[in-house]
Amino acid sequence: MSFYINNFGFREPLLVLIDGSFCHAAYKVRLQIEEQLKKYFQCEVKPIVTACIITETDNLGPAFVGTSQLLKKFLVHRCGHEKRPVDGAACIKTMTKTCNYIVATQDRALQEWVRSNPGIPLFYLHNGSVPTLVQPSEVHRKAAASGQKSRVGIRELDQTTIQSLKVKEGIVTPETESVRKKKQRKPKNPNPLSCKKSKKKKSATSGTSESDGKPAAAVGGGITKKKSRKRIKLPKHVLEHLKSATGTQNKESY
Repeated sequence: MSFYINNFGFREPLLVLIDGSFCHAAYKVRLQIEEQLKKYFQCEVKPIVTACIITETDNLGPAFVGTSQLLKKFLVHRCGHEKRPVDGAACIKTMTKTCNYIVATQDRALQEWVRSNPGIPLFYLHNGSVPTLVQPSEVHRKAAASGQKSRVGIRELDQTTIQSLKVKEGIVTPETESVRKKKQRKPKNPNPLSCKKSKKKKSATSGTSESDGKPAAAVGGGITKKKSRKRIKLPKHVLEHLKSATGTQNKESY
């Protein structure tokens, strides 16, 4: 039953629509219908009938008098056929279009109709005495799967409706919504620990650093070359005069 509760909106109390064939089978084996339904579903259950079902059973003759009296003990729901009663199966088909009912029947033709129409649980007496809820048919399962997809679409539509209502009430502006959608994450600053200090570049041709213009040290620990001075060649008489002058100074010092 949880399949129908989760997918088709069944809620407590569960409404069990009983027809004449089910009631007659229960009457023959002395089955307490309401008591058995509560034990089977383990929740609050309401067995109900319609005026059409009671009228159909009354017209079946004396053999169904006890069945008719048992049907009249249950809650009678209005079906809309009070002026022109229809047969029980047609009445049940109409009732299941407006509300969630569990259909309890032994009628084979009505059982096939229930199996082919999604969202209607089928309940019957197996072998005429064992209460049984029929497993959901393939038609029911496909309808449940498509219903789940449509509910997802409704949720997306609800989100759009909520946003439009917010704009209408002035809670947010269309510009704010557009900015939120277009807003992108800003790039983060680099990690300072990963940043290294830049080294001074050296000029390969001049041998001087670009920052201060001073001569750079020679590669491999070598000594830097100094500029040689130009020697001036003196005339011979100047040299002789200088030699004689230095010789006289040396004698005086002694």
